[in-house]
Amino acid sequence: MFWLKKKDSSHTHFEHDKRERLFFHDIINLTHGLILFFNQRQSSNKGIDKEEIAMLEKEIRTLQSLIKDHFHYKHKNLSNAYDWVSFSVAEMALNGLIQTYLPDQRTKTFIKREGMISYDKSLQERESAIIYFPVFYRIMNNLIKNMAEAQTNEVHFYFNYYENGLLIETRNRINSKIDKNKMAEDLSRLILNENFERESKSPETSGIGLGLESVHHLSSEFGGRFDFEIVNDFWINKITLPVPPKDLKKAA
Repeated sequence: MFWLKKKDSSHTHFEHDKRERLFFHDIINLTHGLILFFNQRQSSNKGIDKEEIAMLEKEIRTLQSLIKDHFHYKHKNLSNAYDWVSFSVAEMALNGLIQTYLPDQRTKTFIKREGMISYDKSLQERESAIIYFPVFYRIMNNLIKNMAEAQTNEVHFYFNYYENGLLIETRNRINSKIDKNKMAEDLSRLILNENFERESKSPETSGIGLGLESVHHLSSEFGGRFDFEIVNDFWINKITLPVPPKDLKKAA
């Protein structure tokens, strides 16, 4: 298990630049997913139906939500942007990411929910499980895109919403020929910026380093935690995110 703990740093300018760079990376990820959707429609010679138009509208609102969260500016047309939402709302966006990056014909996908979001809970209890959408979306977008780029054929998603927060665990099968220990060590050093030149990364880390760096940054900035490990040819990510403030939860 690679426990990621950021070293204390007084380099405010550096941290600001990193935050901007990671946000740029994640916004490009979102728009890349939209381009993939349009490319899929073009290659299949299919038009866009009414349900897909509604889906695209949600994607645009997601984009607005991420921009609003990053810059903290107000605008009269941002009244419907997503911030604190029920897990069921966030799960719709998650399903959209899975459909875009992990099509059924190539990848076996398994999803499990426990705690307050378990399927055996009442609708009222499930709707009371509130999460911060911009952080959740950016984290899941990075993880799922990395899985797709690794050309995995098996993915597991586990979500557990309990009293102290949301636990997210993902597992995806990786190439058994990769030097997994070196890959994990390189990524750990890259994420923590420990005298590791980005240009010297191995080919296996080149496509996922920034994504995991963003996941680590978002988790820690939001008061959560991110860890990863490799077990039996599976890459395992573990993220914990805190629950909303009590007054917000009561209002919701």
